[in-house]
Amino acid sequence: MIRKAKSSDSTQLAELFSQLHRHHCEIAPQKHRMPSYEFFERGIEEILSDDEQTVLVNCDENENKINAYAVFKIIDINSEPKTPRRVCFIDCFSVAEGARRKGVGSLLFDAVKELGREQGCNAVQLGVDAENSGAIKFYEKMGLSPRTLILTEQI
Repeated sequence: MIRKAKSSDSTQLAELFSQLHRHHCEIAPQKHRMPSYEFFERGIEEILSDDEQTVLVNCDENENKINAYAVFKIIDINSEPKTPRRVCFIDCFSVAEGARRKGVGSLLFDAVKELGREQGCNAVQLGVDAENSGAIKFYEKMGLSPRTLILTEQI
């Protein structure tokens, strides 16, 4: 079941946020470090109170357990050198470790795209660490392709 997140979801969302960040720390320790758990709790509280952002969750039938969540916002791009467009920008997308490869993420991603379409978006966009090969494969399966590459060298 897909629904908008509620404030009562904050504990489960903070745990999923922590799982996602722990994964980032494992695959890219040169970019990520693990903050205190309070960081995740505060972060989720801020996101849920921000009217500019939407949080969708995929939960079980009884709405007791959240299996995945997505945080996104609608961005209007309309500056002189850019082609005007409306983008559904996904800031965070996480599937619980025990719920992966069961279609949970695909259902949630499709719901995000549908909400974006309903709000007049012509694209969905996100950033992903180059080291996160599993996420890249998932996003490619969802229809995304690279738009901009940021190249780096550790010095």
